Amino acid sequence: MRFRSTNPALNPQFFQGGIATERMTIDGTINKTLVMLGLVSVAALGTYSISMENPGLATLLGLGGAIGGFVMALIIMFARPNNPQVLMAMYALLEGLFLGSFSYMVENYYLGGSEGIVLQALVGTVSVFLVMLSLYRAKIIKATEKFTLVVMSMAGAIMMIYLFNFILSFMGTSVPFLHSSGPIGIVISLVFVGVASMFLILDFAMIENGVKYGAPKNMEWYGAFGLTMTLIWLYFEMLKLIAKLRD
Repeated sequence: MRFRSTNPALNPQFFQGGIATERMTIDGTINKTLVMLGLVSVAALGTYSISMENPGLATLLGLGGAIGGFVMALIIMFARPNNPQVLMAMYALLEGLFLGSFSYMVENYYLGGSEGIVLQALVGTVSVFLVMLSLYRAKIIKATEKFTLVVMSMAGAIMMIYLFNFILSFMGTSVPFLHSSGPIGIVISLVFVGVASMFLILDFAMIENGVKYGAPKNMEWYGAFGLTMTLIWLYFEMLKLIAKLRD
């Protein structure tokens, strides 16, 4: 499979070869991914600390980060600047605001101050990443056409569910069982975590193909951006799953 991924940031058109002499590398993509995740972490820690001091700001910071991050992601994907470092740094910081606020609210409101859930979600996210990377490198799971189609379909269904739930929230209700800590709610979260995990396989394949077919050097940023998006989603779903299990 060449240049195919369900992650919008790793769309095939982003990896078109050009006349640039420098080409995309695995090491370069890893370094840029670490930079972006570092910015997400710094912003998340800062937001969590601010929320502890002033809980009233948690929702405001989280909402601003979520909307701002979404808008910034769209700008990056559709504008596709040749030097996207600044925009991607802004995206990472905005997503950090959202994750820090969301983590605080889950830990202190949903679970009534239960500690340790954030660390558990982080460990779970890293563990899934390492497992999926190992499975990909061992060629146990391959990003075939059929695999991609299944993941795309499931991801699209999940996005529709979240969109429908967002609309229902204005009416004071939500999609049944989506936030439930009962068996059905836990199964739903397990499925969502599983789909987010499958995204990693597609992202690994796209980055590897970008390197193999000589994508320009700046595509390292887009590879890092796509992988960061997936890891953020995975952490988000992992945190929800653990919260349901501990409720």
